[in-house]
Amino acid sequence: MPATPTTTPPTARGISGTIVEAEIKQVVDPTRPLPLVTAVYAIEAEDGFWLCSYYGSNRSNFDYLPQKGAVVEEAKLGMVFHSKEFVPKDQYQPARWGDFKRLHIPVGHGAH
Repeated sequence: MPATPTTTPPTARGISGTIVEAEIKQVVDPTRPLPLVTAVYAIEAEDGFWLCSYYGSNRSNFDYLPQKGAVVEEAKLGMVFHSKEFVPKDQYQPARWGDFKRLHIPVGHGAH
């Protein structure tokens, strides 16, 4: 029987790879005392791509969010991804990245 491809590798080893796509947005909402920053990433790992998102309102973190091209190790990032989705290399498409971004980037007042 052929092996069924897995969509989620063991998470015990954590995410490690190079950021190939990144989008960071700051949203100012008059109902909140602090702006919200959302960062979404496509991280190329050895066996596929991790689509990850981070949300935060701690201004001291804004200047230190990883950028496109950075090599990251989740255990050493100093931040926690709020969502993670693994996509095997043969299933990764630009449309998949676009869908992930649309789901995780908030729309609000003053989006930059």
